[in-house]
Amino acid sequence: MRNTIKLPKSQKDIIVKSLQVYQSVLRTLKDKTDDQEYTVFDITCLTGIFSDKLIDVKIELDEEVLSTFVHRHGVDFPNYI
Repeated sequence: MRNTIKLPKSQKDIIVKSLQVYQSVLRTLKDKTDDQEYTVFDITCLTGIFSDKLIDVKIELDEEVLSTFVHRHGVDFPNYI
């Protein structure tokens, strides 16, 4: 059985803040990587997706993945209601 969970705005906001920090750090690094320009672009796109109120982000996972999440990651899977 597949579970589909809509990511709440509060969780999307955390992701946006994290992406913004990551992007800021990448832009200030002295040692540039070959794909850094593309990564910054991708982060800009992802920030737009996660901050857009008209876009729903959904997580799909099998029941087995849900039931073993805590064993693989050390935390319970969030109960988004």
